[in-house]
Amino acid sequence: MECATICYSRSHFFPMHLHPDLITFSYILGGSARLILKNTSITLKENDFVIIPPYVAHQTQINDFFYYKVIRVPKSYSFIEESDDYSRVMVIPNGMVYKSHFDTWFDAVQQDPIDLLDSNGSPIEVPKIFKKFLRNSPSNSNRWQELLKTTIIHFETNYNRPILVEELSDLTHLSDSHLQRLFKNKVGISPMRYLLNLRIEKAKAYIKTKDSFTDIAYDTGFYDQSHFNKYFKINVGMTPKHYSRLIKND
Repeated sequence: MECATICYSRSHFFPMHLHPDLITFSYILGGSARLILKNTSITLKENDFVIIPPYVAHQTQINDFFYYKVIRVPKSYSFIEESDDYSRVMVIPNGMVYKSHFDTWFDAVQQDPIDLLDSNGSPIEVPKIFKKFLRNSPSNSNRWQELLKTTIIHFETNYNRPILVEELSDLTHLSDSHLQRLFKNKVGISPMRYLLNLRIEKAKAYIKTKDSFTDIAYDTGFYDQSHFNKYFKINVGMTPKHYSRLIKND
């Protein structure tokens, strides 16, 4: 579980991405942004409360200013459900009823994000008021789910090295074109876009505990620090150095 206060003071368009194994709870403190899903878009504004489940591909467009708090809750392999993205993303307008509960939860996570223990030494849990937004994964699965899960687990265990398309074809026994179509249709982004997204998410986690951006670049599978800096800024909207200052001083 982790939290952050994020402020963007200029326009930025985030490419299509998702949050593997994380459900994000966000409270919008100011400004506005457009959340773009597969088949629709939603304007986010001040006091909106937003819940985005794992594996929901989305883009975010910021015109000039956007300020929010976010709590990210791990959810191991909460796999893709057969449903529309919009029905799984929740945007609650004027969600002030949640703000005090969210702030208390945020402060608890912020105090000790590593051990995740409260002041009494007990594990920090998702507050009861927010548990209704957590969904259990369906117990049944079909062939395409198993193939995608195999691919995603392969990414999770090998993201720190080059992964070739041919390697994925051998793993899933699907042609490159078939795997590309299946992944894009069900996940919302291509396999290699997913891998890049995963590397950025891992880098964000490493930045909390490591100081060398060169080491982080190599540990997350980037060719060098220059490539790492370039793709990090495209996907996060700021340089790794700026993100490090924001996270470590929050």
